[in-house]
Parts: sequence; structure tokens; C-alpha cells
Amino acid sequence: MNRLKKSIFNVEVEKFADGRKLMYNTYYSTFGIMDAKTQEIYEAIESFDNSVVADEETTKTVGIMLREGYITDADVDELAAVKLDRSRFRYQNQTLGITIAPTMDCNMACPYCFEKKNKTIMSEETQDQLVAFVKAHLEFYPTVKQFYVTWYGGEPLMQKEVIYRLSKKLIELCDEKQVEYLAGMITNGALLYKETGIRLAEDCRIQQVSISIDGTKEVHNKRRILINGDDSFDIIMKNIDDCKDILRINVRNNVDKENAADAEKFSDYLIHDKGWTGNPWFYLAFVDDFDETCLTDKSICVHVDQIAEMTDKFKRTVYASNRDVVAAEFFPKRKSLFCGGEGTLSYVVDPEGHIYNCYVQIGVKEHRTGHISKPFAVTTEYAKWLSTDIPEQCEKCAYLPQCMCGCTLYRLNEGDTPQCFSSFYTYKNTLKLAYEDYITQKAQT
Repeated sequence: MNRLKKSIFNVEVEKFADGRKLMYNTYYSTFGIMDAKTQEIYEAIESFDNSVVADEETTKTVGIMLREGYITDADVDELAAVKLDRSRFRYQNQTLGITIAPTMDCNMACPYCFEKKNKTIMSEETQDQLVAFVKAHLEFYPTVKQFYVTWYGGEPLMQKEVIYRLSKKLIELCDEKQVEYLAGMITNGALLYKETGIRLAEDCRIQQVSISIDGTKEVHNKRRILINGDDSFDIIMKNIDDCKDILRINVRNNVDKENAADAEKFSDYLIHDKGWTGNPWFYLAFVDDFDETCLTDKSICVHVDQIAEMTDKFKRTVYASNRDVVAAEFFPKRKSLFCGGEGTLSYVVDPEGHIYNCYVQIGVKEHRTGHISKPFAVTTEYAKWLSTDIPEQCEKCAYLPQCMCGCTLYRLNEGDTPQCFSSFYTYKNTLKLAYEDYITQKAQT
């Protein structure tokens, strides 16, 4: 065996009074308990000599740590491996993903919305251009096996006919090319009537819908106001109840300082009054200021310490009602890129056919990265996204495989300065919950 060394991606989650440690490896997503003897071997691993016969227990411990990634051969360059993963994924050629906004018009006027709204509707000519754009990609990349569409806006359901027509054409194209067609939607839910949900599921192959609700009825109705001035909470809740057996629904609770105090009450309402612990599923989403297009004032964003506290309390509340849902997400997975915008075969398309790499920038002229009429054109703006690298300070971070330098848009706007993503502040608490769950499950067997 070669000389060994500690992995640079090990994180100490917690140290107990008896000296045991909870350790997590962010590259392999492995979680384990190191007792005193294991720690002794681990700390001295650089001097471990396999040519000298070790006792059976030590040999076994070293083998386990190697298998789980806590130690590695001394000649392995773990940072280089992360960079290679990043490069491979950036130029992957098996999945094509397009976020489509049939309109930038919206039936709501939310105060924190970052979008540049207008009443433009995707014309049939642009729809046909988009089908040709997809066809060109499927023919140029015959390796593509999946095509994923996300319907977006504005409010996409303000233009249902565009969704129906374009879905039909794209599905026919994928069936012809033997490419799996998958679809989801981001909507405010106010227009998601039962008959609409049925058609979206059956004719448009939409499997999942994400809907934002900003808290309990009183709080939500002050923040997510219909453009005609009407309240939206009861309408959205009824639509979710009507469609939850038709579509998989994720409810996003947008949280900032103005409604943070309501989040716990809202969670209790969804769990205990509505019984939503599987489908629909709900989660906390903390409002952030992405760039100059965002209308959010940084001062209303929840502080990272409060994010950690709120997320921990939220997960424990959900865990108490549906252990399996939370347990399925105990261990954060390694990323190759922070988001698809840094890679090829991932596009955001506005109603006029302009392309963007990030949905946050949709509608902002200076951030367009191309047009669907020119499928493979490389513009200066597009090249910025495909040329991002790992900042030096992130190369030294044990959390790198989990967040991959944070939001790409933020880095592009801040001179490549990384921003730690919110999960950085929360997942140690999640791993502690995972350990508590392990002890509980073990005691029950």
C-alpha cells in the first residue's frame, strides 16, 4: 500500500464528552463516528507503514477509513479530482435542460420579486424557433437521453395555450428521437385549477409543480397580492388540495425578516391542520439579494445565524411527523457545479427567444447570452458563465464539494468573490439530527 494521508474534505461535526467525534466527508458524503482508538490511528495516518505488520484491529480500521474516504493514498490529488468532476459535468452531453417563460406577465405583485415584467407573449413563430433549437441540439448531441423542461415566468399559467401547444411539439420531437421527456413548473398556484392540473399532467407530462406561499393566511395575503387586489391564500390552498393527487407539489415558504416570526406557525398549520408531510411537501426558502435586478433590500434578508436556527427547528418539526421524508435528505450530496448555468446544455429562454444562463437575469437585456435562432453561438456573456473557475479561497475549504463556491451569478457580479450558500450554515445541525436518528433506530432494532 502507498503512504496515506487525511482527506482534505473531512469536517468535524461534533465532539462528545467521552471523546468520540462525528465526522463527515463532503466528497464521498460519508458520515461516521470516530472513537478514541480510531482517532489515534487517523491522527497518525501519515506515518502509517503498511510494510510493518499491524494488528488486525488497526488494519481493519485503516481499511474502513480508506473505503469511506476519510483517508486516501498520499499521491491522490483530491482538489484535482473535484476540478476534473467539474469539467466533466460542465460539458456533459446526456441531459438537455431548458427553462421556458411563455410570458413575463404576472397576476401578482410580490414586493421582493426580482423579475422585469412585461406583457410579451411567446408567439407561435418563437415557439417553432424553440422547437427547431431543441431539434438542433438533439441532432448535434445524439448522446442526449433526457430533455427536461421547466415552465417559468412571469406566471406561466397566464399563457396555458402556449404551454399546451409547445409541450405537444416538444413531446412529439422527443418521442421521435427516443429521448425521455420530463417537465416541471414554477407557478404561484393561483391559476392551477383542477382541470388545468389534469391537462398539465396528462398532455404536457408535467410531473412536479413548485408553488410559493409566504406564510399563514394573514401574512401571505399581505405579501402575495393578486394584481386585482384580491387575496390569494384561499385560492392557492384550494388549488393545491384539488391537484395534490394529480401532480407532485412542492410548497416554497419564502422567508425574510418581515415574515420570519410566522414560519413556525405556518409549518404547524401545514403539518397538523393540512396533513402535508409527503405530497405536498414544503420547505423554507430564505429570500436573498442576487444582483442589481433584484428589488430585495439586503436589510430584510434573514441573518445566517437565524437561518441555521430556523432550519433546524423546521426540520425537527417535520421529522416528528414524517421521519422518512427528512431522513431521505440527511446527507447532502456532492455537487459538480453549483448550478446548470455554468455548464453547456442548460438554458433559460424568455418569451422573445432570448437566452440567459440564469433565471434570475431573465428579461435583462445586458445579460442575454444568445438567441434561439442561433443555437450554438458563443457570445461574450455566455463565455463568462462557461469560464468560471474555483476561487483560491474555496480550494482550501473542506466544504467545497458540497457547495462548489456558491451562487455563480453572485461571483460574476462580485469579482469572483464566493458566497457561502445557506446550507453551509445549516447542515451540521442536520447531520446531528441524522446521528440522533441513528441512535433511535438502533435502539428500536
